[in-house]
Amino acid sequence: MKASLLVTRGLAALLLLFISPAAANRFQEAWVQNCEHTFPDGTTYDLKPLTRTAGRPDYVGKDKNGVLYYINICNNVQEIPKECRALQKDIRSPAYQVRNNSFCHWLGVESAHTWDYIEPGSPFVGVQLTYYDGEYCQEGVNRQIKLQMYCDHLGRLGSVGDYYVTVEHPCTYVVTFPSPFGCPKDQGLSSAAIFNIMFFLVVGAYFGGGLAFNVTQHQMQVGVDALPHIEFWRELPELVKEGCMFSWDWLMVVMGKREPRERGAFEW
Repeated sequence: MKASLLVTRGLAALLLLFISPAAANRFQEAWVQNCEHTFPDGTTYDLKPLTRTAGRPDYVGKDKNGVLYYINICNNVQEIPKECRALQKDIRSPAYQVRNNSFCHWLGVESAHTWDYIEPGSPFVGVQLTYYDGEYCQEGVNRQIKLQMYCDHLGRLGSVGDYYVTVEHPCTYVVTFPSPFGCPKDQGLSSAAIFNIMFFLVVGAYFGGGLAFNVTQHQMQVGVDALPHIEFWRELPELVKEGCMFSWDWLMVVMGKREPRERGAFEW
């Protein structure tokens, strides 16, 4: 009995060992799936592929003074820098600013962020993700960081490590991220747009093909009379009018507001 219990506990421990990381990764991936934003004009960006998850190190940038910046996109950094832990700063943040063992500042919190175009009104320049409510600084404001994902279709503009982190104004830091994911997401054609395109293509083919057939096969002069089934199209307005009148009379009869115009005109 005891042996069976020990085996059961051992299997349970092994199961937890393998399942727990997977469950954690699935939770993280589920959160990452929300890293998509659509602006009021319909432009959509999807930054999920840029988010660092388990097994992929956080982004590292630096400024001209050699200060390092540990960054993640749409999530907190995976590991708080050792400089921050040494100073007992364990606030979870998407970005940290550190230098040797002398200082560490967290530059925002994941729950306080906004989306903007890098250039107002120019979605193909790129998208900006700004994190707010970072550590308080001596200028009397909270630190914040702007992650600017520039649209780089061909991936030829380098990476975050190729650009200096700059200071826009006191305690606001700007990071340059060239990436194909900084380009608007291809929305494709809507069902309505596809239907409209197909409709006009079919109508164009019908009238154009019919006209060409009548001119070449029946030696008709190019003009309205050469259109396919022209007599039907000339009678169509009158047919539509009669159909509308018939439908109106039927509706009035159904609603009990009128007797059928002719005996046996309607079948129930």
